[in-house]
Amino acid sequence: MSLKFTIIIPCYNAENFIEQCVNSALDQDYDNVELIVVDNDSGDDSLEIVENIHENNPNFILDTAPNLYPFSWSEPVDKALEMTTGDYFTILGADDYLAPDYVSNIVKFIESSDQEIEILQSAVRCIDEDGGLKGGDLSHNYDGIEDLKEKLLERCVVTTPSVVYKKDLHNKDLLKWDSENYLGAADYALYFNLVHNNKYIHPNPEWLGYFYRWHGAQATWGMQRQPVNFDFMLQNEWRQKWEK
Repeated sequence: MSLKFTIIIPCYNAENFIEQCVNSALDQDYDNVELIVVDNDSGDDSLEIVENIHENNPNFILDTAPNLYPFSWSEPVDKALEMTTGDYFTILGADDYLAPDYVSNIVKFIESSDQEIEILQSAVRCIDEDGGLKGGDLSHNYDGIEDLKEKLLERCVVTTPSVVYKKDLHNKDLLKWDSENYLGAADYALYFNLVHNNKYIHPNPEWLGYFYRWHGAQATWGMQRQPVNFDFMLQNEWRQKWEK
């Protein structure tokens, strides 16, 4: 039996991009895909657009979640994980989209590995607001979990949009996004905790089919305007914990 793969789309004010995003998830050439879209109290027409897609294609789950934390997707992701039935899942940004063979390429990577893959990341292809290529592909690499630890203390070396998780990690209560304390840096905090629990994020520097969109309204820029440098805070916290 083939692996079941879940795509979670947390959506907040993405009316210009959400239709392409959802349709790219629905158009995957891998058969055993589950799609869950959770709107995060969008103030634009995002939810209405997805509802219209859902009317014509009800073979995905559509729900909503309250927006509690700025620049964070933890609320809709936590809501989606209550419903997820896939063996693996990924979180697709509502302003991004996927090539049709993205999930097929991920499953091939997992099944062809001689190691157990619980978490992986791959390259993302950067595009601008209009979908044009912008600066090529972005990827990270490291050699083993100790090297990953050292690099995390310098900067976040994980391409968050492309991360794939085994659902068992959620069942074991290892996937917690602490948005209350870290806002949009909750992903970075999660990676520290995962590595601390000896969970390796397998790097694949190849592009598997994720298109990552840079635009002025994305959470990245909002986080950079915050008075607290959350990255610096996390690095200091973990240097102390790891005595490095």
